[in-house]
Amino acid sequence: MGGRCAPEERPGVQLLASVDRRGQAMERVTFNVPKMYADHHVKAVRQALAGLPGVADVLASAAFKRVVVEYDPDATTPATIEESLRAAGYGPGEDWELPKLPELKEDESPWFRSIWRVTQTNVLDLQMAGDFRKY
Repeated sequence: MGGRCAPEERPGVQLLASVDRRGQAMERVTFNVPKMYADHHVKAVRQALAGLPGVADVLASAAFKRVVVEYDPDATTPATIEESLRAAGYGPGEDWELPKLPELKEDESPWFRSIWRVTQTNVLDLQMAGDFRKY
């Protein structure tokens, strides 16, 4: 693949080569994007990458937290695509930084008491639910 790094040298990035319908040489790169976990993240990633020159297609999945970009290697590079992802806040391999939780302090309040609570489902509710509740 030219002077590019092998995929094992760049964690979260995988390169593939292909040819589009017009016979133009295209390449495909896959990024692991842990911060992309919902549809609004997918939309933001697609908008950030779709406007880049040379990008032919962007496939993004919140379920798999992956972005697959098909691009023209003469017009752009995986590094440029990765830079655009980072600028949009979705850098490959970057995970959310969780805030530090405050220390718990026992203050004798009801919030710190643990009690058993037993509930019973009304038989009529079970009958109305039918087979739905059996699974």
